[in-house]
Amino acid sequence: MRRILLAITFLLLVAPFCSAREKNYVENPPVAVRWWGQGMVSVETWQNLSVVIDPYNDKIGYEVPDLTADLVLVTHEHSDHNNVDAVKGGPKVVHGLDEQGAAEESTGILSRQMNVEAAEWRQFETEIVKTLPIASTAIVSVPIPAWHDASQGTERGAVAMFVIKIDGVRIAHLSDLGQTQLTDAQLESLVNVDVLIIPVGGVYTIDGKQAAAIIEQVKPRYVIPVHYKTDVLKIPLEPIEPFLEAVEKKYEILRPVGNTLAVTAAEPDAELATKIVLLNYLPWQPNEELAGLLKKMDESCQASQDVFAKLSIEQMNWRPPNGTHTPRWNPEHMMGRQLGFFSQIYATVNPRLSHIDLNPKQMPKDYLPAHPDWDGAEQARQMQRANAYVQRFVYLLDGIDLDEKAPGSRWTLRKLLEQMDRHFTEHTTNVQKKFELEGWPAE
Repeated sequence: MRRILLAITFLLLVAPFCSAREKNYVENPPVAVRWWGQGMVSVETWQNLSVVIDPYNDKIGYEVPDLTADLVLVTHEHSDHNNVDAVKGGPKVVHGLDEQGAAEESTGILSRQMNVEAAEWRQFETEIVKTLPIASTAIVSVPIPAWHDASQGTERGAVAMFVIKIDGVRIAHLSDLGQTQLTDAQLESLVNVDVLIIPVGGVYTIDGKQAAAIIEQVKPRYVIPVHYKTDVLKIPLEPIEPFLEAVEKKYEILRPVGNTLAVTAAEPDAELATKIVLLNYLPWQPNEELAGLLKKMDESCQASQDVFAKLSIEQMNWRPPNGTHTPRWNPEHMMGRQLGFFSQIYATVNPRLSHIDLNPKQMPKDYLPAHPDWDGAEQARQMQRANAYVQRFVYLLDGIDLDEKAPGSRWTLRKLLEQMDRHFTEHTTNVQKKFELEGWPAE
């Protein structure tokens, strides 16, 4: 009975968003996994839920990134893994170890309800969470006890590995794993891993050759090596080369620009060979001209969100007497256009991603709102989600000439970005004019 009640609770958490799937649903959305150096990783989703794992301090050589998150996971309490105050947004902080250094029971679900700004963390029993369906409005985090050394913690104690599940993607962060072999119990929690984040720098963790043996045990789709010596790290770890020498003959090595891996759920029963993904600890940076155009689009989008965020459900659904669109159509259309154009380019550059078409019908008589029960603030958050998607995967624009047609698009990047800037401004201005029409709802 308890299991049934908890399952019902979970479904209630995600049902408000799932109910509109047929009308406005992003199928198989990509999850962004980003490495920031050492063991610090962030995970960002289509629903704009974000997790930061093992944030470091400013003493180890890396510049602490300016990140905002809903959830921070700390695998153990070393100072290069637990700088939780550096993460903005008032996130829920979950520690994998208790005050005595033992593995903490910290399994939970991060979700956000319709028409509510803040995400909510709820703790569940691990065995129950493993059986629950996972929707794109929730992130599931499951800790796995492990050792920081090869002698069952007698040298450096325990750590907590974490498995994160979101949008059909399973991400495993192995913390500062020191075990040279995973146990059967640990492997049971590491089945069907899409992204394995594993230390390879030795000294305080497993080294490159030992990491290769762990990879063979887990058999993930992608491997992101972390916790190794770079040009700025002050901690004396081994560089990446010994790890690459241990894996280069067996696995394909991908070297994307920047610090981001876009990953989507695997097709059922797909046979996928493991790939090593060698990320930079710095995000990709656009050139000055492209950065300026992206900034203008972002500012116009934000200004539009500010207008719609103040409107009630009644105001969003109001039908003007002059026969023009309801206010709600405009943010749906602006979001749909931006997402459609850029996702088309991204999907051409990276076929693992899909073109996303959420644009509504053009004519007022044909338009059906995707989410008539969303208030203006939630509709603005949908615009924010689309804009964040564009910015999150902007590294896929690397090498594309601003004045040549972008891959898969009829637009050049310059014309598209200029058009999006105008588009947000024009449609928002049109809606503001409706505020002066007879019959406009007061609230």
